[in-house]
Amino acid sequence: MSDEEDEDEDLELHHHHHHSSNDMIMGFGLPTESERTLMERVRQELKIELKQGFKSRIEDVREEILRKRRAGKLPSDTTSVLKNWWQQHSKWPYPTEDDKAKLVEETGLQLKQINNWFINQRKRNWHVASQSVTSLKSKRKR
Repeated sequence: MSDEEDEDEDLELHHHHHHSSNDMIMGFGLPTESERTLMERVRQELKIELKQGFKSRIEDVREEILRKRRAGKLPSDTTSVLKNWWQQHSKWPYPTEDDKAKLVEETGLQLKQINNWFINQRKRNWHVASQSVTSLKSKRKR
Protein backbone atom coordinates (compact mmCIF):
# COMPACT_ATOMS: atom_id res chain seq x y z
CA MET A 1 0.00 0.00 0.00
CA SER A 2 1.51 3.34 -1.00
CA ASP A 3 1.67 6.40 1.26
CA GLU A 4 -0.87 8.25 -0.88
CA GLU A 5 -3.53 5.56 -0.41
CA ASP A 6 -2.79 5.75 3.31
CA GLU A 7 -3.63 9.43 3.38
CA ASP A 8 -6.91 8.85 1.57
CA GLU A 9 -7.93 6.35 4.22
CA ASP A 10 -7.18 8.91 6.99
CA LEU A 11 -9.39 11.46 5.27
CA GLU A 12 -12.17 8.87 5.05
CA LEU A 13 -12.41 8.78 8.86
CA HIS A 14 -13.45 12.41 8.94
CA HIS A 15 -16.28 12.11 6.42
CA HIS A 16 -19.55 11.91 8.29
CA HIS A 17 -21.02 9.09 6.21
CA HIS A 18 -18.16 6.85 7.37
CA HIS A 19 -18.75 5.94 11.02
CA SER A 20 -15.47 5.61 12.89
CA SER A 21 -15.38 4.04 16.34
CA ASN A 22 -15.04 7.62 17.51
CA ASP A 23 -18.66 8.20 16.60
CA MET A 24 -20.01 5.23 18.57
CA ILE A 25 -20.94 6.59 21.95
CA MET A 26 -20.49 3.80 24.49
CA GLY A 27 -22.54 1.26 22.58
CA PHE A 28 -25.61 3.51 22.20
CA GLY A 29 -25.38 3.50 18.43
CA LEU A 30 -24.82 6.59 16.34
CA PRO A 31 -24.88 10.06 17.89
CA THR A 32 -27.88 12.18 17.06
CA GLU A 33 -27.47 15.31 15.00
CA SER A 34 -27.50 17.51 18.12
CA GLU A 35 -24.96 15.29 19.88
CA ARG A 36 -22.77 15.48 16.82
CA THR A 37 -23.06 19.29 16.77
CA LEU A 38 -22.20 19.43 20.45
CA MET A 39 -19.15 17.20 20.01
CA GLU A 40 -17.99 19.31 17.09
CA ARG A 41 -18.42 22.53 19.09
CA VAL A 42 -16.47 21.12 22.04
CA ARG A 43 -13.72 19.97 19.69
CA GLN A 44 -13.47 23.46 18.13
CA GLU A 45 -13.47 25.19 21.52
CA LEU A 46 -10.74 22.89 22.84
CA LYS A 47 -8.65 23.57 19.76
CA ILE A 48 -8.96 27.32 20.31
CA GLU A 49 -8.17 27.05 24.03
CA LEU A 50 -5.09 24.96 23.33
CA LYS A 51 -3.83 27.40 20.73
CA GLN A 52 -4.36 30.37 23.04
CA GLY A 53 -2.70 28.56 25.92
CA PHE A 54 0.40 27.76 23.90
CA LYS A 55 0.48 31.24 22.43
CA SER A 56 0.49 32.94 25.82
CA ARG A 57 3.14 30.55 27.18
CA ILE A 58 5.35 31.29 24.19
CA GLU A 59 4.78 35.02 24.63
CA ASP A 60 5.77 34.76 28.32
CA VAL A 61 9.00 33.00 27.45
CA ARG A 62 9.77 35.50 24.70
CA GLU A 63 9.12 38.40 27.08
CA GLU A 64 11.45 36.86 29.65
CA ILE A 65 14.23 36.43 27.09
CA LEU A 66 13.90 40.01 25.89
CA ARG A 67 13.88 41.30 29.46
CA LYS A 68 17.07 39.43 30.26
CA ARG A 69 18.67 40.61 27.05
CA ARG A 70 17.73 44.23 27.82
CA ALA A 71 19.11 43.89 31.32
CA GLY A 72 22.33 42.59 29.83
CA LYS A 73 25.57 42.01 31.64
CA LEU A 74 28.02 44.61 32.86
CA PRO A 75 31.18 44.84 30.73
CA SER A 76 33.91 42.51 31.95
CA ASP A 77 36.48 45.24 32.60
CA THR A 78 34.14 46.81 35.16
CA THR A 79 33.21 43.49 36.76
CA SER A 80 36.88 42.56 37.12
CA VAL A 81 37.36 45.67 39.31
CA LEU A 82 34.37 44.63 41.43
CA LYS A 83 35.56 41.01 41.60
CA ASN A 84 39.00 42.10 42.82
CA TRP A 85 37.39 44.03 45.65
CA TRP A 86 35.17 41.03 46.34
CA GLN A 87 38.12 38.63 46.58
CA GLN A 88 40.03 40.92 48.91
CA HIS A 89 37.02 41.24 51.22
CA SER A 90 35.52 37.77 50.85
CA LYS A 91 35.08 37.36 54.62
CA TRP A 92 32.78 40.37 54.82
CA PRO A 93 31.87 41.66 51.35
CA TYR A 94 30.02 44.80 52.40
CA PRO A 95 31.76 47.88 50.96
CA THR A 96 31.55 51.08 53.02
CA GLU A 97 30.22 54.27 51.45
CA ASP A 98 33.87 55.30 50.85
CA ASP A 99 34.63 51.96 49.21
CA LYS A 100 31.62 52.42 46.97
CA ALA A 101 32.64 55.95 46.02
CA LYS A 102 36.06 54.62 44.95
CA LEU A 103 34.42 51.85 42.95
CA VAL A 104 32.14 54.39 41.22
CA GLU A 105 35.30 56.29 40.20
CA GLU A 106 37.14 53.19 39.01
CA THR A 107 34.28 51.55 37.10
CA GLY A 108 32.25 54.49 35.83
CA LEU A 109 29.12 52.69 37.04
CA GLN A 110 26.34 54.34 39.01
CA LEU A 111 26.16 53.78 42.75
CA LYS A 112 22.89 51.90 42.23
CA GLN A 113 24.59 49.47 39.81
CA ILE A 114 27.38 48.81 42.29
CA ASN A 115 24.94 48.21 45.12
CA ASN A 116 22.97 45.79 42.94
CA TRP A 117 26.11 43.97 41.83
CA PHE A 118 27.10 43.32 45.44
CA ILE A 119 23.57 42.26 46.42
CA ASN A 120 23.48 39.77 43.53
CA GLN A 121 27.02 38.60 44.10
CA ARG A 122 26.37 37.91 47.79
CA LYS A 123 23.16 36.02 46.94
CA ARG A 124 24.86 33.93 44.25
CA ASN A 125 28.37 33.38 45.52
CA TRP A 126 28.66 33.97 49.23
CA HIS A 127 28.09 30.43 50.49
CA VAL A 128 29.69 30.87 53.90
CA ALA A 129 27.22 33.65 54.62
CA SER A 130 25.31 31.97 57.44
CA GLN A 131 28.40 30.91 59.40
CA SER A 132 30.25 34.22 59.05
CA VAL A 133 27.18 36.26 59.91
CA THR A 134 26.52 34.27 63.07
CA SER A 135 30.18 34.23 64.13
CA LEU A 136 30.39 38.00 63.62
CA LYS A 137 27.20 38.55 65.60
CA SER A 138 28.42 36.43 68.48
CA LYS A 139 31.78 38.25 68.48
CA ARG A 140 29.94 41.56 68.74
CA LYS A 141 27.84 40.38 71.66
CA ARG A 142 30.80 39.43 73.86
